[in-house]
Amino acid sequence: MEKLMKDRKEEEAAFHDRVRDDRVEQRWSPEAETATQDNPLWSNFKYYAIERKSLDFYRNWLTTNVKNKKVLDFGCGNGEESIFVAKAGGFPTGIDISETAVSNSRKQALASGVDEQTTFALADGESLQFANDTFDLAMEYGVLHHIDLDKAMAEIARVLKPSGKMICTEALGHNPIIHLYRKLTPTIRTEWEVDHILRKKQFKIFDKYFGKIEMRFFHLATLAAVPFRRIPFVFRPLLRTLESVDALLLSLPWVKWQAWQTVFILSDPKKH
Repeated sequence: MEKLMKDRKEEEAAFHDRVRDDRVEQRWSPEAETATQDNPLWSNFKYYAIERKSLDFYRNWLTTNVKNKKVLDFGCGNGEESIFVAKAGGFPTGIDISETAVSNSRKQALASGVDEQTTFALADGESLQFANDTFDLAMEYGVLHHIDLDKAMAEIARVLKPSGKMICTEALGHNPIIHLYRKLTPTIRTEWEVDHILRKKQFKIFDKYFGKIEMRFFHLATLAAVPFRRIPFVFRPLLRTLESVDALLLSLPWVKWQAWQTVFILSDPKKH
């Protein structure tokens, strides 16, 4: 079992070393997609053209909460969210299992003029090398389905202060069409990732380590706008219309779990 866990982490690290590229931001734009179109590992990048609502919610929450706070960026990628937090007045510490990600994050922070306000380190998210109650807040974007959730949440709850909160953006695994796409494109993600996209049962693990969870659901009808992403005069009004449709659809209890993404806030960490 120990060898399997080590092999899984090495596979994740190697994969994300390959996928990280400091030529582009992690957010979609026509220019960013053009810059990565020759790399098959970025072939699903186009779907992030429609993430406006979830990203706005995520970043508005950060803007409201991070000033003068110590923030753990759990799985920092190329450092984009840490840089956002630093510019909003917070003090982020970004960790990642990928050496390339950590290197890119440091470069991006220096280029953005926030290198003295940010810290980045190579780290195992399932065994954090921080003291208890170190951070005021934590954040992550699309990382939790890459890790052993039970181990990671125990560690995050430990390093958060008793008043600490964590904001998370994650894909959901209930929509059969979306999940079929994942199964049919195995080369752009790791085997562990495909099998650990969040479902309702995983949220019982969050209940184990946090006393409260607040969830929002995003992106179902809006996925239909993806083919039009490079036609601004069609894409923008279409996206607005489909966002209104999603506001209705994803308010329905029997529909919301079919969404592509959820943004949720964890609070009241439980110390085990």
